[in-house]
Amino acid sequence: MRVKTTAVVLMSLMLLMTACTTGSKEAAPSTVPSPTKDTQGAAKDDPFSKFTQPITITLAKGINTKDTGLPEGETIENNEYFRYIEKQLNVKVKYAWQTETDEAYQQKLSVSIASRELPDLFLVNEKQLKQLTEADLITDLTDVYKKYVSPFVKSRYDSYDGRVLNRATINGKLMGLPGTNIAGQHSLTWIRQDWLDKLGMQVPKTLDDLTAVAKAFVEKDPDGNGKNDTVGLTSIPDLSRYEAKNNFSPILGSLHAYKGQWMRDKSGNVSYSSILPEMKTALAKLHDLYAAGIIDKQFAIRKEADLNQLGASGKLGIVMEPWWSPYGSPIPDSVKNDPKAVWKAYSVPVDADGKFNTFDKDPANSYMVLRKGYEHPEAIIKLLNIQFQGEEPFKDEDKYVGANVVWWVWPMNINIAPEDVVFQDYVNLTKALESKDPSKLAPYNKVRYDNVLKDRENPKKDLGMWAEIQARIEGSKETDPAKFVSARNVYFGVTKTMETKKAILDKLENETFLKIVMGELPVDNFDSFVTEWKRLGGEQITKEVTEEVEKQAKK
Repeated sequence: MRVKTTAVVLMSLMLLMTACTTGSKEAAPSTVPSPTKDTQGAAKDDPFSKFTQPITITLAKGINTKDTGLPEGETIENNEYFRYIEKQLNVKVKYAWQTETDEAYQQKLSVSIASRELPDLFLVNEKQLKQLTEADLITDLTDVYKKYVSPFVKSRYDSYDGRVLNRATINGKLMGLPGTNIAGQHSLTWIRQDWLDKLGMQVPKTLDDLTAVAKAFVEKDPDGNGKNDTVGLTSIPDLSRYEAKNNFSPILGSLHAYKGQWMRDKSGNVSYSSILPEMKTALAKLHDLYAAGIIDKQFAIRKEADLNQLGASGKLGIVMEPWWSPYGSPIPDSVKNDPKAVWKAYSVPVDADGKFNTFDKDPANSYMVLRKGYEHPEAIIKLLNIQFQGEEPFKDEDKYVGANVVWWVWPMNINIAPEDVVFQDYVNLTKALESKDPSKLAPYNKVRYDNVLKDRENPKKDLGMWAEIQARIEGSKETDPAKFVSARNVYFGVTKTMETKKAILDKLENETFLKIVMGELPVDNFDSFVTEWKRLGGEQITKEVTEEVEKQAKK
């Protein structure tokens, strides 16, 4: 994982830890079922059965050995996790090779693939998955998955309605075990509730409502300093992006416009969402808001630090970011400098039917694969079962208790979390708070429970604690699947023409959209953009994507 901001690093780590640890008291048995025996005394084939003879599986991984949290004396290959696997399965996991960075891992993996000297178990991206499948270098896992997958792991994959396993299925064969990207990471609308109250305004619902609030935040001196220096709406320059800092995705969604997605249009054809008529309508609306001064006149040139400074200085009252927004600026900084600041998250603006619309992200992010010819292919499934449903291996080890050991020390460095895990955690936490009984909470949620109580005793004294509570309660409640409609992307891959043309097309799109919003180009120039986009490779890409989608539908 490589990200640029401390806020997103923290957010990502929290998500990953959540995804890994959800299989505790709240979601799964805390112990592994004992394998049954047949009349010969050998373990029967079940999701947790132990191999009757010791086996070894070699692993390749990019893992920073200085950032694992392992207790002194433990290593990435000699630790309680690996010893637990050997005890439960009779499987010894050994490193074929390891690198300290993802970049070095990709370089090493490329050499391994070229020389056909592959480790038994390794992580790949989608392009590599397809290449390895075509070269017949990895194992078809279809049968062993069906035979050995545990009900718990299967339920997590099934929560995505086939959208995850389909990403790893090539010509009807399951060629890898995908990691998951959880849902609910779309942008919400965070609003200074204290400003709303001061101006006597209601929480906005429609885009017109939101426009009125933003206009008031610009013109009616909500910070009370007697100056016209507050900002209404602002965004990153490319306007919309999933799982991103400040952007206009909620506004576009209220007009059924989605940027950079492959979707079916009203006629049922596979189309690129950025060239559909709805996007022209949305750009026209953003242009009007910009011309009226409701959108920050400097948004196109502001860096993230500038946006954070706006928040810190109390000049920003609306932030469009995901549920995890309080983990990073500008929200915490605004509260630090003005303890009376109150931020609330809302699933607005809604469309004409009262629905809050967003789009989705690739539900799969990477794939664990097994080299072709490995003698015990069921081992990869059993490793996954143990990792996600096994008893915590450090539970009775003093040196592991309280240790912040990262989840990717486990052999399988993929996460498989329920699609709505963020909302599930919110529900469990709030139930415990209402009943004043945290006994059924998972360990990570028990920490949050304690933090809520501490913050209630001394509100905002510890801003880090306050920020987590805001994210995990105020933000997470809006990830309720009932609160949003996700327009499904039908294709997340990379076609042949995309490899050479996508960067050019993206540049054309971003520059054109920005100029339309800022009035440097007329709104009708959108039509010329569509023609040019198709000419420069978009039409060919659309044909390729359509072919891939149809091929997938025939599986």
